[in-house]
Amino acid sequence: MAEKQDYSQGELFSSSLEKGEFKGHIARSSFFTRIRGYEKTLLLVMLLALISIVSFSLGVEKGKRMAFSPEGTNVSSGYTIQVAAFRSRQLAGREALLLAKKGFSPLAFAKGNYVILCVGRFPDQKSAQPLLNQLQKTYAGCRIRRL
Repeated sequence: MAEKQDYSQGELFSSSLEKGEFKGHIARSSFFTRIRGYEKTLLLVMLLALISIVSFSLGVEKGKRMAFSPEGTNVSSGYTIQVAAFRSRQLAGREALLLAKKGFSPLAFAKGNYVILCVGRFPDQKSAQPLLNQLQKTYAGCRIRRL
């Protein structure tokens, strides 16, 4: 009932271990020593491209949050009158154009997910008070704020 096999089965342990010889383990080489020179160059180019894309996208996001103004004025210090806050840049832009047509100097800047629409620049709060009283007739929630 025992059938003869046409092939021989390999031994689990080699004959050199039976003789007391020790072969030592194969030294592992690092990843960069196993790849070829042109492959290293390609990996570095891909890494550089990835870093460039990430830094560009972060710069775009930072640019979206930066202040924008229809007149190109610099937002630095002083006081202004906050008229409204919008979630959409398009709505804020339309309202800024309406304020500009009425003779005001609108200023819009991003704050978080909102675009804050302001009017005028003043050195102190007292000089902004007369315009605030005038704007409260049209915009109920307007207030004086720091730039």
